[in-house]
Amino acid sequence: MKFTKILAIILSITTGGYAYAESTKPNILVAYYSLTGKTEKTATEIANVSGGTLYKIQPDKSYPDNKKERRKVLEQEMEQNYLPPLKATNINPENYDIIFLGSPVWGNHISQPIKSFLSLYNLSGKTVIPFVTHSGGGRGQSFNDVAELCTNCIVDMDGWSSWGSGVGKKLTKWVNAQIQEIK
Repeated sequence: MKFTKILAIILSITTGGYAYAESTKPNILVAYYSLTGKTEKTATEIANVSGGTLYKIQPDKSYPDNKKERRKVLEQEMEQNYLPPLKATNINPENYDIIFLGSPVWGNHISQPIKSFLSLYNLSGKTVIPFVTHSGGGRGQSFNDVAELCTNCIVDMDGWSSWGSGVGKKLTKWVNAQIQEIK
């Protein structure tokens, strides 16, 4: 009995107080921006499957409800490469090992709020797994955008892309495969 307690104390000291199994479990963040709810639905499913922390990225200022006005604002932001300020949060992405990063595809690229997110944090050495939703036009340059903006990250260029919300058995299988691959 004493030997077991001594071994537990030594293990605690040498591993910084963490049990080995706990220290090898990746800390997962599922960060996303969603304009219409499609990306949010996918993000929620990824968080449920992965056990990750769900974090909704939100611009300080909402986009117009009117589709025509909203399209004009989005086009201007993309043309000017405007990075909208984001609402403050108590989540620090730098504290996570794996970040599933979700965005709608706008004009073949990731959304401006996701670009803002990537400009705010140093994610060097983190594994970033992009996932996008689109209206039929495909992922476009979205995964390349993440790789360009997330310098010194390990970006999975085979992320998830779906028309609509993309939830279901295929998504569950993909999430589990991503986590297994990283372990």
